[in-house]
Amino acid sequence: MGIEDRVIREIKKYEGIKDGFMVYGEYDGVFIVEVPSQEKLNALISRIRRTEGVTRTITLVAI
Repeated sequence: MGIEDRVIREIKKYEGIKDGFMVYGEYDGVFIVEVPSQEKLNALISRIRRTEGVTRTITLVAI
């Protein structure tokens, strides 16, 4: 694969990431996240955004 595969494997190691998948289309990866609070979610998103190879993110919250 390439940089996408490396980035997804790295992010899957982060606390709070339950699973991650490479996808085709506008985005390269999708992650399932489970955290106990909005603050933890914000911190995780910030960490993901600082990951080398990540250029942008979008967050969708399931209800």
